[in-house]
Formats: sequence, structure tokens, C-alpha cells
Amino acid sequence: MEIKELFKSSIILVFGMLYHSYFSSMIKEYEERLKQSNQIKQVVVKSPQTITKPTEFKRIRQVKTILTNITATMYYPVVSQCDNDPLVTAGMFKINPTKASEHKWIAMSRNLLKRWGGKFNFGDLVSIRNAGKKSGVYKVTDTMNERYVNRIDILETEGTPKYKFNNIVICKL
Repeated sequence: MEIKELFKSSIILVFGMLYHSYFSSMIKEYEERLKQSNQIKQVVVKSPQTITKPTEFKRIRQVKTILTNITATMYYPVVSQCDNDPLVTAGMFKINPTKASEHKWIAMSRNLLKRWGGKFNFGDLVSIRNAGKKSGVYKVTDTMNERYVNRIDILETEGTPKYKFNNIVICKL
């Protein structure tokens, strides 16, 4: 009986030593790679450079789409304000109803979307100005009912107080 126990103990000890040496070598290799990646990062990071061609900014400004006199309201992802599937937008984005406000998504009236002759596509990022605390960058993910014109709806979590902003400015990024 003692020989069996001694044999088991020695096998466990040998495997333990192998395990320890393997993971020690892995840790050393990881530390070496980390040092190498830190050296590479230090070499790659450069100071900012100034742009020598001011005409590049003029081209960018011409490409942007800017709309003014737009009305912004808000909506909840519920059947009464959407369609039968309120948790999927017209752009096929899935909404988390408990964190809808954190998505920073908007619905646009159809006259603003390219599908109906407008300037924006689903997935475009837009900057909203003159909307008080709701000013910022949003993603176009949904469309509004056809009765609305020159409007956007900001997606909000249920329970958010209702609001409306007139004469906002939208800029395509």
C-alpha cells in the first residue's frame, strides 16, 4: 500500500514540476512579447503634423450636407409609436429597450432619406446642434411615418420626459 502511495505522490510531483516549468516559460515569453510591443509602440507614436494644404478643408466643407430648420422630437421603442416590431428599426438595427437612450440613434422623416430623394442613408453619422442637452452625434437608424416632413425623432428609453426642439441644425459627418 505504501509503494502505491509513494508512486502516486511521485507522479503528482513530476506533473506539478512540468506544469510549473511550462507556465513559467509561458509567462517569460509573454513578458518578452510585451516588452517588444511596448518598444514598437514607442517607435510608432509620432507627434501631430500640421497640414500644409488648407484647400483640403474647403473640399471637406463642400462635401458635408447641412440642413437647417429641422424639428426634433423623441420617441420610445413601443408598438404605439413604431410598427409591430418596435425593437428593430427600419435600418435593421436592434434596440435594447432598457438602454435605448444610450444608443444615440435617430429616425428621420422620409424626405431626408436617400431612399425617398433625401441626403441621408441608414447608418450615417450626423451632428445635431441647437437641441440643448440633446445636441451631439447620432446615427441614422430609422424612418418616420410619411406624414412627417423635415423632422427627426431621437430614440429614448421609456420614461424619459418628452421634449421638442425647433430650428435645429443637422450636419452629415
